[in-house]
Formats: sequence, C-alpha cells, structure tokens
Amino acid sequence: MSWTPVTWGSAPLIRQLLSENRTEEAIPICRQYEVLPSRDNDVFLACSWVYYRTNRASAADALLAKLAQSKNLPEYQLLEIYASVARDFLSPEALKALEPTARQQYDEKIKLRISEAQKKLEPLLIEQKNSNVGKIAQEVSAEFYELKGQLEPAAFIYRGLINDNPKNAKAAWGLGRYYLARGDLRRAKTYLEKTTELWPKHQGSRYNLGLIYMNEGPDSYRQAAKWLSEAFKLNNADSSVLEQIGILFESKGKVEAAIKYWQRAVELNPRAVIASKKLDEHVDVVIGVLISKKNWKAALEKIELIKNTNEPKRFELAEGMIYRGMGQFDKAAAIFKPMVQAEPENPVILREFGIVEFNLGHHEEATKLFEKLVQVEKNQPMNFAWLGFALEEKKEYAKAIQAWNQAAGLFKNSKEIKKALEKVVRLEQLANGREVASGDNKQNDHSDKTVEVTDPFHQGE
Repeated sequence: MSWTPVTWGSAPLIRQLLSENRTEEAIPICRQYEVLPSRDNDVFLACSWVYYRTNRASAADALLAKLAQSKNLPEYQLLEIYASVARDFLSPEALKALEPTARQQYDEKIKLRISEAQKKLEPLLIEQKNSNVGKIAQEVSAEFYELKGQLEPAAFIYRGLINDNPKNAKAAWGLGRYYLARGDLRRAKTYLEKTTELWPKHQGSRYNLGLIYMNEGPDSYRQAAKWLSEAFKLNNADSSVLEQIGILFESKGKVEAAIKYWQRAVELNPRAVIASKKLDEHVDVVIGVLISKKNWKAALEKIELIKNTNEPKRFELAEGMIYRGMGQFDKAAAIFKPMVQAEPENPVILREFGIVEFNLGHHEEATKLFEKLVQVEKNQPMNFAWLGFALEEKKEYAKAIQAWNQAAGLFKNSKEIKKALEKVVRLEQLANGREVASGDNKQNDHSDKTVEVTDPFHQGE
C-alpha cells in the first residue's frame, strides 16, 4: 500500500470517510498515527471508530490508550461502550466459516454483550440527546437493537435520524434492511437507492437492489444486472454476488457463463449453497465446460463422483473423451468399443472412437469408422479430414485426395480451405513418388477457445 503523508488535523477527513462508509480508505491515514507522535485527540477518536468498525479491535484499543487523559469526553465514553461489544465481533469471512452450533454460540455471546452495553448507553443517550455525540449514540443504539434481532425499535430510531437529517446514510441503510426483512420491497428499494446515492462505494445496498429487481421478473432484469454489476466491481470476490450473477445469466439462457460465476463462488466459499446446488443441477454443462477447457482431471473427478450414484454410465461418452484428451487411448478404446456397437450410427461416438484407433495406430479400424462417419454425417468437413488422415497412413493416396477435396468443399473458413488444398497437393506429390517437405502435420489446429468475462454484464445485453 502506498504511503500517504499525514495531514495534521486529518480528523474531518477521517470522519467524512466514516460518514460515507469508506472505512477501508481511512485505514492508511490512521495507521500513520499509530507510529508517529501526535496529540490530536480528535484523530485518535475518529480512528478508533474506523478500527472497531473494521474488526481491528487491538489497534483501536491502542489508540484509546493514548486518550487516557480524556476519559471524561462523551465520545470516549461512547466508544468504550461500543468497544465492549465490538471487541468480540468476527470478520465476515470468519463468520462464514463458523459451523451452525458455533454461530449460535457466537450470536448468544454478542447479544449478552449488547444487553450489558445498552444499560450503559441509556444515560448517555439522555445526556447527549441534542449533540453530535448524541446522534452517533442513537446510531449505535439502533445498531445494537438490530444485532439483537429487535428490528422495530431499530427502525424507530432510524426514522428519527432520517427526519433530523435526510442525508443520514446509516439510517437509510438501516431502514432499507428493515423493510427488506419485512418483505416490503417497494419501501426497501426507496431506502436502498437512497443509500447508494449517499454511499457511492457501498456494496450491500447494490447487492440487495439486484435481488429486488430480479424478484420483479424478466422486465426488471436489466436493472438487476446494473446493480449486481456495480456490486461485482466493488468486490469481485463476494460469493453471494457471484451466485446471483450466475442466476441472472441462467435466466437469460447463458448457462455456461453462469457456471463460471458459480464455480468461482464455490472456490471462494465452499459453503456457497446456491452455487453448489446450481453446479449439481447443471452438471452436464459443467463437465462440458471443463472438457472444452481441456481441464481433464477436474472433469474426470466430477464423473467419478456421479459414477458412485445410481447413474454410473450417464457420462460414459464424456469419460471416453477425457481419456482420449489425456492420451490414455487404451482406456478410451475400452469405453468406446461397446458404445459404438450399441449405437453404430452415433456420429460423436464414431468420430471419437476413430480418433482413438488412429492414435493407437489401428489405421484399418480407424478408416472403417471414418468411412461410416462420413455416411452418417455428410456435411462435417473434419469427418472427411480424419478419413483423409487414416487413408494416408494406409498409403491409399488417391482415396485420401478424394477425402481432402470433399473436406475443402465443405470448409467455410478460408484458412481451413487453404490447408485442405495444400494437403491435396502434398498427397498428389506422394502419389507421384515425389518427396514432400517436412512439417506435414497429421492434424489441423482445432484448439478450443474460451472467453474470460471480467465484467459480468456488457453494455447492450
């Protein structure tokens, strides 16, 4: 992180960042006050709030220690009350990692701390009712009620704060959450959109707006995409956001794009329930995507899990393709041989088994499979190309030339047409007993292409 010179009297800037929920931006400023000499008590107070609200209780406690001579300040007293609860707060990541029983114990512990803190807070709320510290105390009081699950008293306080100051973003965010919990999506939307105006870098309000607009149906998907995209840009490692982006892509029929976000969500959070269920639901596509990316090992692991269920042969074809891709041609042949007997006119099985036999050096068997293939699927140029490869190995140049000419007539891409015709020329040279220059590859390059999405929603979609 780059070093920012300390500006003496930085307290107004830090408090501004606090008011806009930009605590992470305030941290680099506050860190300098941990090591440099200063007697700016207002900075220490402001930075203590920053640290307690970002799960850095030990750093906040160190700053409070520097304020030992200011214990009679109302804000110091308020900070100590808040700190008595905040010291036990876990980070969002740590909370996600808790088992259900441990989470219940954690919640009970926090509620007990809050009840103790509320008793200490009551006289301060009365004494400082009309002061700036009093307003902060009301915000803390509402937060405490909300953490205990007492939403009505929390909402009552938030409404009062909004009446006093319509630009109070904490109150707007609190009311947005309150109406969301009650299922009043119209009012929730109003306060959440107000929060986004007051907090330009607030992810939670944008994420919840994305959910609301998705709930409204297809006509609102564009708005949902807008808010989820903004949430993604603020934090592209939030598994919940990634899950919902995937659902939105799925609703638009773009399952492969959806899978990308669900897979990322599970990588970041193995307990991402929605993403895990969706990946299981679309396991066929998941395996197809892994194969297209030549991620053979991961695809095979998926299939092995399914083979242990009541569908052991569901992905037999895919398994054969994976072994073929891994160069384990004997294993692939063992899978494809009975399949081609059961489905003698399935073009995918014929092609895959033909490629395997070709790579095993069984050129006679490969030729028969490709000859059958071009009868079953007459408009696929690569079928004739593979037949040409097999015939060339058998030194049946005239037939190979015919196969490559047919391939050239079916290719649409000019580069592929050129390669096929060049192959014809080289085969004619072989047929006439002339030497051919080295570098005549057995296969054209048909490597798979994948598209990486860095911004989940593009303009115009």
